Amino acid sequence: MGPNASNYSWSKPDGSVRSRIDFLFTSPTVKPGRSSMVAVNFSDHRAVSFEGELTGKFPTGPGSWKMNCSLLENEELVANLRVAYVEWRDMRDLFHSAGEWCEWVKDRFRSFFQDASRAAAREKKRHFRQLQSKLQRLFELEPRGWDVDDELEETRKGLAEHFREESRKTVFRTRTENLEKDEKCNSFFFQKLHSAHAPLVELRDSEGNLIFDPFLC
Repeated sequence: MGPNASNYSWSKPDGSVRSRIDFLFTSPTVKPGRSSMVAVNFSDHRAVSFEGELTGKFPTGPGSWKMNCSLLENEELVANLRVAYVEWRDMRDLFHSAGEWCEWVKDRFRSFFQDASRAAAREKKRHFRQLQSKLQRLFELEPRGWDVDDELEETRKGLAEHFREESRKTVFRTRTENLEKDEKCNSFFFQKLHSAHAPLVELRDSEGNLIFDPFLC
């Protein structure tokens, strides 16, 4: 929190014991921004929230894209897609062949769902931040004698559902074939997810030769 400000990531409910036992470390290429402590519903520790700015250049390359099929459950989104497709269909005569038009439509479909996915992700993050902020306020009001038990329970349920959804995504990304009914996300799935990515230990030089770099290990 800075040399002139102190904060604690864990404390007893009555505040008699406080400890600064959780830390966050960053690369020198990250310019520090805002930082704060956030109450969480599943731990007696407070989360360390940090925002920083990348000062270097990080070029990105083309990646793969998979459609988020859950978007098809959004009736309003599907209705907008139907309207957009009518416009795309009416432009078919502007292309030299049906194949050329089809490729163009596929790009439109991808762009449509990519934009929808980004909007859905932004909304989910916004809702999560709102729940975290509300939980933080309620935790601050409770010691002052405010009756916030019902609101606390409702907020905890909302956060629990958020983390259950994130857990389901983690399990799905591990591509585990056999799962027990209602199996919960645990360290096994994270280990399997990480093990699927082989570490990069070699790079090609300007002449195309593979060069081993121990710093990549």
